Amino acid sequence: MKYGFYFLVTFFIFSCQRGEVSNYKEYLNHNDTVKYVGMNECKICHLEIYNSFTQTGMGKSLSPAVKINSSLANKPNLIYDTIKNLFYQPVWINDSLWIKEFRIYKKDTVHILEKKVNYIIGSGHHTNSHLFEVNGFLHQMPYTYYTQDSISDLPPGYENGNNTRFTREINMECMTCHNAYPSHVEGSNNKFTHIPNGIDCERCHGPGEIHVKQKSLGIIIDTSKYIDYSIVNPGKLTKDLQFDVCQRCHLQGTAILHKGFDYTDFKPGEHLNEVMDVYLPKYKNDNSFIMASHVERLKQSKCFNNSEMTCVSCHNPHENIQNIDKQFFDKKCMECHNVCNEEENINNCFSCHMPKSSSIDIPHVSITDHNIAVPSNKPNINKQEKEFLGLFAINNNYPSNISKAKAYLKRFESFEKNLIYLDSAYYYLEKTDVNNYPFYIQYYYLRNDLYSLINYHLSIDTLVYDDFKDDVVSLAFSRVAESFSKNGMITNAKVFYNKAIFKSPYVLDYKIKLVSLFINNEDYLMAENLLNELIYLNPSRKEVYLNLGFLNLKKDKFDLAEINFLIALELDPDYVLAFENLALLSLKSKKVFKAKSYLLKILEIAPDHLKANNLLNQLN
Repeated sequence: MKYGFYFLVTFFIFSCQRGEVSNYKEYLNHNDTVKYVGMNECKICHLEIYNSFTQTGMGKSLSPAVKINSSLANKPNLIYDTIKNLFYQPVWINDSLWIKEFRIYKKDTVHILEKKVNYIIGSGHHTNSHLFEVNGFLHQMPYTYYTQDSISDLPPGYENGNNTRFTREINMECMTCHNAYPSHVEGSNNKFTHIPNGIDCERCHGPGEIHVKQKSLGIIIDTSKYIDYSIVNPGKLTKDLQFDVCQRCHLQGTAILHKGFDYTDFKPGEHLNEVMDVYLPKYKNDNSFIMASHVERLKQSKCFNNSEMTCVSCHNPHENIQNIDKQFFDKKCMECHNVCNEEENINNCFSCHMPKSSSIDIPHVSITDHNIAVPSNKPNINKQEKEFLGLFAINNNYPSNISKAKAYLKRFESFEKNLIYLDSAYYYLEKTDVNNYPFYIQYYYLRNDLYSLINYHLSIDTLVYDDFKDDVVSLAFSRVAESFSKNGMITNAKVFYNKAIFKSPYVLDYKIKLVSLFINNEDYLMAENLLNELIYLNPSRKEVYLNLGFLNLKKDKFDLAEINFLIALELDPDYVLAFENLALLSLKSKKVFKAKSYLLKILEIAPDHLKANNLLNQLN
């Protein structure tokens, strides 16, 4: 049977050798049963390419946090968040990197927290950022080294008071553009059982199982004449399919998966818009761009529109671009623009026509603008004159209304709290005639219109839940539960928190919210059991110790409660809820002076805190 199968495969391959440009439906490794084998298998036959590729930015896009992989090896710079009043210091202990967070008050260190770095994300061509994991739960650290300017600073998105410290979750959307496909735990946002080192061969060539098996059986294709359909060679793809391989990651924006798809479902040689649409906001009188916008910018240039050029016309993805002589790219330009006969001294064409510029989304980084253009002497348009035109799917000229609705919702929730996005989302939701249950829930939740959310939920047949993936439904259920809880419908809230947990058992936020509900309704045993489970899963969540302290406070175990609240403050020195509970605990213990000190601390963090102000006035 095995050899019969390979005979059929071989027959199919040779029956398909009919030209240099392939139709994506023909590739054998597009079948969902074909497995990824890992780049060590590729290395056996392609050692030279393997050695070269592992030194590229893609090959080094994620790596273990050891000195040889770190741009910080000899530059452990201190950074200071002036808004949060927190310092961050990298510390090497032998070959392990730690990030130390601390605060100084009147020359005393009043807070210190140390976390071991597990992974470096970023090749070092532009940045090194840092990740840590606890029992497989992966988070980003508040420290990035920007190699171009040799400067350390907060990561992108942590600026201007938005420092989320050690709590930013790293999910599959992020991970699938920085390495080979990791082993993600179903029912979680950011829990992994295995994380590969960097992007690998199969991200651009597709799963290699059939290819490896055929070569081991001696089935060899003369690729100078024919296409080997056991593996994808992007250079043999049509122009649009080549771009889809690159823009899977080099087209950054608001990515919207189509119904039933995951971030791992795209395979090279397929159309990206069959799996996802990627949206960017467009503005009139604006020429700014973001870091990973290479494909979008290239498609705006005349060179692209007047030729058959693609990314690989100038880039060999197997070679480190930093090791390539600059004249190589001049020669690429001269292949179409034969100006060197007139001006012998022309060099560095790209310095004028593809200048480096800062991106609007990542500080301290300059990238090559791939919009190849003649330099303009026109002054830049002031940003205040920009006119928002809408979100546009860069990789799909005809996105569906539900895709557009999801894009506006995600843009509002993840990037920019502009109500025009919610208005647009509702407009497109109303134009669809399909089941949009989780997205109406999301819309009402983001509007903070919990009354409409509950009414909408109650009007829906429960069978509609089966139309969506578990993670989408569990998030909707959690929002329904929260709406029930805030409207005093506690029994309903418990039911839907449990439904959310059943579908996504490793999204810890759902369990934390249910714990709070249990405590407030004196279901102490249920709360305690769930808290023990949470500590086992991830002992670094401050909310767990806050709730554990509140549970002990309700049970009059004041000493234990104080210990729990103080642990929460070790994890977050500005945790207002912990200070509130410590003030309450102090009052219950008749320690008025201590209660005042906690109230003053609250007002130091949040000067407009109404309850703290009122209570302090009463005590005074």
